[in-house]
Amino acid sequence: MSEKKKITFGTIIFYMIPLAALSAALFFGYLFLKDYLQYKQAEDEYASLNEGYIKEVSDTSDGDRADDDLSRLNYFPELNIDYAGLKAKNPDFACILYIPTLMIKYPVVYSKDNEDYLHRTYEGNYNFSGSIFYDYLCEKDFAGYNTFLYGHNMKNGSMFGKLKKLQDMADDTYNKYFYVYTEDKVRKYEIFSFYQTSVGSEAYTDVTDEKVYDSYINYCLRNSCYKGYKKDIDFADRPDIVTLSTCTGPAGGTERFVVHGALIAKKLNF
Repeated sequence: MSEKKKITFGTIIFYMIPLAALSAALFFGYLFLKDYLQYKQAEDEYASLNEGYIKEVSDTSDGDRADDDLSRLNYFPELNIDYAGLKAKNPDFACILYIPTLMIKYPVVYSKDNEDYLHRTYEGNYNFSGSIFYDYLCEKDFAGYNTFLYGHNMKNGSMFGKLKKLQDMADDTYNKYFYVYTEDKVRKYEIFSFYQTSVGSEAYTDVTDEKVYDSYINYCLRNSCYKGYKKDIDFADRPDIVTLSTCTGPAGGTERFVVHGALIAKKLNF
């Protein structure tokens, strides 16, 4: 009669290791699939909005590349925007943000606080990608010294996931413009500073008067890693600023990446 084999601790470990590896693979595979499906859902939604409500009319690739002040101040990419349709989709619609060099083009929302659209898409669906949203503490219609727009730094490059690519083009003097389209006008902003910072830094200062404005601009320029900025903005005129902000570093951390643009031109949108 044969003896029964003893089950040793080593035997248990031998079988547990591949089982644990398989469980881990399934778990992380599930998380990856879940993230992928959420990203895909958000991408599809915003692609549908762009296709149906925000269409490029003119070639935007070279309009800001002419190295002369006339083009700098007068060139505006032409977009065919269905403002009524976007408002019908979401009454919180505020504007369209367009950054041609990064291929960023999104509707921006404005609501009662900064939590509403952290994980809610433009059409109101729950999604980690959220929306690009206007800081509710800032004056409406870009009327204040500094207006903040926030968006997530998504791994697939959506929302504000491409902002940090500006660092790879830090010596490029061209295409450093972004545009804000509202129903009555188009505003053109020239990027003059971008850098990594943290929550609570001076980058998030509430600019309330000219003295604070001057100090804030000095801070932005002093901390900037944008080497291609040609210093052609006259800050003595105190042009309005728009600051784009996104998270960076480990998820849940306090690191942020900010981009500052100064208003250099605007035209009526009629």
